[in-house]
Amino acid sequence: MTSPAPVSQPPAGPSPGTAVPRRARYRDVLGSAEFRALFVADIVSMLGNVVAAVALTVLVYEQTRSPALAASVMALAFLPYLLGGVLLGAAADRLPARRALVVCDLLSAALVAAMVIPGMPVAALLGLLLTNGLLAPVYGGVRAAVLPDVLPPGPGYILGRSMMRMVAQSAQIAGYGAGGLLLTVVSPRGALAFDAASFLASALLVRFGMARRPARHGRAGSGSMTGDSLRGIRRVLAHRPVRRLLLFSWLVPACAVAPEALAAPYASHIGQPARVTGFLLMGIPAGTVLADLIAARLLRERRQRRLIVPAALLTFVPLAGFAASPRLAVALVLLVICGLGSAWGAGLDGLMISEAPAELRGRVLALASAGLMFTQGVGFAFWGVAGQFAPVTAVIPAAAAAGVLVVLLLRPRVPA
Repeated sequence: MTSPAPVSQPPAGPSPGTAVPRRARYRDVLGSAEFRALFVADIVSMLGNVVAAVALTVLVYEQTRSPALAASVMALAFLPYLLGGVLLGAAADRLPARRALVVCDLLSAALVAAMVIPGMPVAALLGLLLTNGLLAPVYGGVRAAVLPDVLPPGPGYILGRSMMRMVAQSAQIAGYGAGGLLLTVVSPRGALAFDAASFLASALLVRFGMARRPARHGRAGSGSMTGDSLRGIRRVLAHRPVRRLLLFSWLVPACAVAPEALAAPYASHIGQPARVTGFLLMGIPAGTVLADLIAARLLRERRQRRLIVPAALLTFVPLAGFAASPRLAVALVLLVICGLGSAWGAGLDGLMISEAPAELRGRVLALASAGLMFTQGVGFAFWGVAGQFAPVTAVIPAAAAAGVLVVLLLRPRVPA
């Protein structure tokens, strides 16, 4: 497969042909105007989505007084990644990246704007949420597939991926609080209007900040989008080294989410009020941000890869401490250390790019993105159900043991 050349000249930034430093710097990565557009668009839409999640949860609860329906707002954030990732995964190769990202943003803006309509039934609100959620894996897959074209594989690409992760984790730390503060000023529908505006802003940033690139594959001979997507998944999973890396990248986080899934029951277990749940939920994201700052910025690529297994094990060692019912301060420290273990992600990013065949790279990155979100959702559900039948002080260490087993069985083979 030949690599398509941009039809229009990309904005100024590091050229793929220039020498790549052994360690990337933030100013080097942000020196790419295309990456800046993607990065800022990601921040804008991520903040809008977090605010919308809070607002829609409140709106559904106000209309129904049903905790289960209110909780379904969060559940519907994960389900579409299975449907969209499986049925629409070929979008990363079949659609021009800039056009696909802009169209996804505009459709999301329209769907969220429809939620603002007064008197919208709860069933319609949830239906709009599910439909909008189907766009998320398409957007994420296309963005993941185009990122190696914007930042050539190497230290710069790894640092760029790290910055994207830090945005997502920082949104968890601060975003829900910002959403709560916004709801003290505007109504839930006003907050949803803010989300719709954030998608429009993201569309403008991508449209005018990215170069126009043709699709990696044409439509001719490819059949339907669904058929092409399913064939692509089969081809990716048939590649043994890539399959091993994908399973590692999905199952390690699926085990690591146990303390987050059980944060509310654990707060109750140690005699703390419900509001403490928010503090517990901040622990792992805070550690993850620190891990990315250290691993992606300060370590050379070879050291990043050698760190994958030790860091992944570090993710689970602190969770065994929950068997002793640590008080709030100690629990927070354990969760931050758990988050530090996510330093394995930097090494795996580089390894994934080097192991993926060139003709499958877009599919691999799209599937990795969708699968991560879906398996995390499954992890939340699984450990939450386990917490219904066993003490949280047993379930969290059990998740740690399962995680250690996953790391040992699926540990990546790092070249010497």
